[in-house]
Amino acid sequence: MLEQFERHLTRALEGVLAAGMLGIFGIIVILVAMRYGFQTGLVGANELATVAFVYVSSLGAAVAVGKDEHIRVDLISGRLSHRGRKTLRIISLTLVGLLNLVVAAYSMSWIATTGYTPLPASQLPRYLAQASVPLGCFLALVYCCAKILATLRKEPGS
Repeated sequence: MLEQFERHLTRALEGVLAAGMLGIFGIIVILVAMRYGFQTGLVGANELATVAFVYVSSLGAAVAVGKDEHIRVDLISGRLSHRGRKTLRIISLTLVGLLNLVVAAYSMSWIATTGYTPLPASQLPRYLAQASVPLGCFLALVYCCAKILATLRKEPGS
């Protein structure tokens, strides 16, 4: 059930990421065409592309954690017993989860301090872009917890 939840979450996030990348590409193509074809632009379109990029980056980092594609060095784990690898995996996931928890906590105070400052072109509150950081961190933490539980449930040799 936990693995099914992870698969559904990953599939949904990958859909959002694909739509976000497609949206960024579309905005950039339109901006370039307008700039060079008509010597004009769209007010706030650069901001929109930037905000979309920030969300794609934050959500993409969470998906990378979910797929075990985050940065790690396997130099030691290959030399350990099954139990040692399991323990090291739990420690690693715990540290990644704690790092995301700390970043999310600090980002909340950052958002509280600067979040109501409007973006220059669109005048939307800055917290709409900044919310991507705690959202991505929360999702990475969810993946870490799910993977820790799955690791604890696995039998030796599986």
